[in-house]
Order: sequence, then structure tokens, then C-alpha cells
Amino acid sequence: MNSRSGMDIIYLDYAKAFDSVVHNKLMAKLACYGINNMLLTWISNFLIGRLQYIRIANACSVSKPVISGVPQGSVLGFII
Repeated sequence: MNSRSGMDIIYLDYAKAFDSVVHNKLMAKLACYGINNMLLTWISNFLIGRLQYIRIANACSVSKPVISGVPQGSVLGFII
């Protein structure tokens, strides 16, 4: 920057990537990269098996499994 020569800048928004990551695909990709089985199990236990529902006033929808995304504010979630 001090030499005033040209510079390229690339901005990446990873926040959306964490909203849409499919759990099974993430686990397969991590396994391909050689991540330790103990860590894979920990991540799998953290992500897989979560349920979500919608509540409006006193009415709640049926719970459905969460198959993608990382809980925001979690240890695996994106930090802004």
C-alpha cells in the first residue's frame, strides 16, 4: 500500500456457508481430510440429532430434524 502499486482485495462472506452446510456432507468431507475419529464423533454428536419447531403465541409446530446449518453462537458457529 505504501508503494502505491496495484492491489487486489477479495471479500468472502462465510456466514451464509455456515447457515447452509449439510451435516452429512460436512462429516464426509472432514473424514476425507483425515480428521481424527474422536473429533469427528464430537462434531457429529454436536450437529446431528437436533430438532427445531416454530412457536407462535401458544401454538407450536411439529418438531422436525435439523439437517443443515450450524447453531449460531456455538463453538462451531461463525464469529463476527
